[in-house]
Amino acid sequence: MLVADGEDLFREGLSVLFARDAEIRIVGQASTGAEACEKVRRLEPDIVLLALHLPDMSGVDVARAIGKGVPATRVALISKSFSRADLVDAINVGVRGYITKDVELSTLIEAVKVVARGEFFVPPESSGVLLAELVAISENNHREHFAAAADRAKVTDRECDVLQLLVQGATNRDIAGRLHITENTVKVHLRNILDKLQLRNRQQAAAFAVSSGLVTLQREDSAPRRPSNGAHRRPYAGAGSGS
Repeated sequence: MLVADGEDLFREGLSVLFARDAEIRIVGQASTGAEACEKVRRLEPDIVLLALHLPDMSGVDVARAIGKGVPATRVALISKSFSRADLVDAINVGVRGYITKDVELSTLIEAVKVVARGEFFVPPESSGVLLAELVAISENNHREHFAAAADRAKVTDRECDVLQLLVQGATNRDIAGRLHITENTVKVHLRNILDKLQLRNRQQAAAFAVSSGLVTLQREDSAPRRPSNGAHRRPYAGAGSGS
């Protein structure tokens, strides 16, 4: 992993803390966007933990350059907070992780590992905004595909349970714990969902779940809405509910 942040103390402190984890190897540091781009090209790390704001350029611009030059490297952004515009821009350049600087160290380490596995990490307080944008992007790019897939989809009740938690940003471990099943079983459910819906990854599955009505976003204090066709769709309370 490469750590890129303009604050020397923060960057070096993170590198020391990450180095204590046996599963994470720090291959370099960068204090500017230009330096981050150069080191990613040269070192080809699996993941870059990248500050949203760097002295010479934005983290989104760095992520865009990394995506074009070294697409195998995954990017996680870290910042004190994320605005809606930040999230939209980052989604469009393929950023997978959104981490706030006030998280506990254990959560930060888990977030990095989630992104390294090719999954998506987003803080609960931003998940509603992020999901809305994922849905919009997916609807624009895959509207016809989704419509055809919806007609063929035969998603089981348990797979709907998995999709509900996936939409909330849950990791495989979180889903396993909530549903009292093993992580391997979660992976099997996710693979079955992707195969049935002819989708490529969990982000598309989450977007499809909402856009197709398999999962309904709603406020905590609003009444559950039953799908008109009587199918096994379930509403859930969004990120703002604190659940």
